[in-house]
Amino acid sequence: MRRFIKPSDRARIGAISLAVGAAVTLAACGSSGSGSSSSGGGGSSSSSSGATGVAYAKSQVAKYSPLRTTFPEPGVALTGVTDKLAGKTVWYIPIFLQAPIFTAEATALTAALKTAGVNVHVCDAATNPSTADTCLKQAVSSHAAGIVTAALDYSFASQAYGAAIAAKIPIVATDNDKPGSFPNNPDIRRLTIGGPVYAALGADWIIADSGGKAQVLYVADNSNAGVTQTAAVKGEFAKQCPDCKLTVVSFSDPTIDKLPTAVSSAMTANPKINYVFGGYDAPSGIFALQGAKQVTGRKFTYLTVTGQPPGLQRVASGQQAADPGVDTAETMWNATDALLRIITGQQQVNYLPALRLFDKANVPSNTKSAAAYASGSWYSNGGFRAMYTKLWGLG
Repeated sequence: MRRFIKPSDRARIGAISLAVGAAVTLAACGSSGSGSSSSGGGGSSSSSSGATGVAYAKSQVAKYSPLRTTFPEPGVALTGVTDKLAGKTVWYIPIFLQAPIFTAEATALTAALKTAGVNVHVCDAATNPSTADTCLKQAVSSHAAGIVTAALDYSFASQAYGAAIAAKIPIVATDNDKPGSFPNNPDIRRLTIGGPVYAALGADWIIADSGGKAQVLYVADNSNAGVTQTAAVKGEFAKQCPDCKLTVVSFSDPTIDKLPTAVSSAMTANPKINYVFGGYDAPSGIFALQGAKQVTGRKFTYLTVTGQPPGLQRVASGQQAADPGVDTAETMWNATDALLRIITGQQQVNYLPALRLFDKANVPSNTKSAAAYASGSWYSNGGFRAMYTKLWGLG
């Protein structure tokens, strides 16, 4: 889950973390403690030699560096979309609306559903289980045509989710990569936005840049989404970089202000660390960089993931080397397609999120433009819009 949490909110969000406190663990890639059983996306099925792993990592970097320009249809065309939906309202409920990603998602979802004459009502869960519960129950009482949630785990508001399921309101739960986190129900679709894949892509960039010889400090979020991404990072290093060494610093949202101390302590304990992988662009990426800079006289290469403005601004200014992320505009059009397939009774399909890896060679010139980020122009040529409009019988 990619969040930008205000300090005043930290005391309210312990329920979305799996653990409290910061801990440091040291493990060599490929050891029993490295989580090598799961690559989380993109890794090979067996351990690679150093040279093979570097070649693979370089191929991944090359694959995801260009702007995406092709968007194959994910499934069969839909019919009767406007007949079923025109004039109705879909609720969008993100975990924390003030984060750049969720603000951008709200804009994209509104644009996608507008093509079918559907209104969108946004209700901010505000990282509060009680508020999330209220949003979901209000969606039920208003007879919403559908609900799209973002990074809102089922356990965060299980009773209210259950009420929506009982009311047979179609639900698309985005930014959820943990298998089994939602009930198996035909009216629910759990949709990834590629978090484990772009997390592994961050590891690939380090492997390629270091020639397979990196000493890495990784900042791991203890939320459900963070756990899946950490598994992806560990798995990618274990499979593709047998000579890399990985140190993991774990954090939870209520104690994120202690992260700088944990990072600086880990770097002091291991003077060979030369790559710091700060987790999300924000907030962990901000705190991790702060901690790394506290270690005087150390040279290190820094990167984070999610491809949001805070991270890309650091890439543009030279504070950060790389930042893999996902196009939030395209993911919301994917979510709209998933919702429409539930409503029209069509079989669900798989989606390929529009990922891109940014570095100094391709970082956009307008990284301070929230509108540019929300439009998805940093990631693709926007061809998914015409593809989907046609697929839904609206173009």
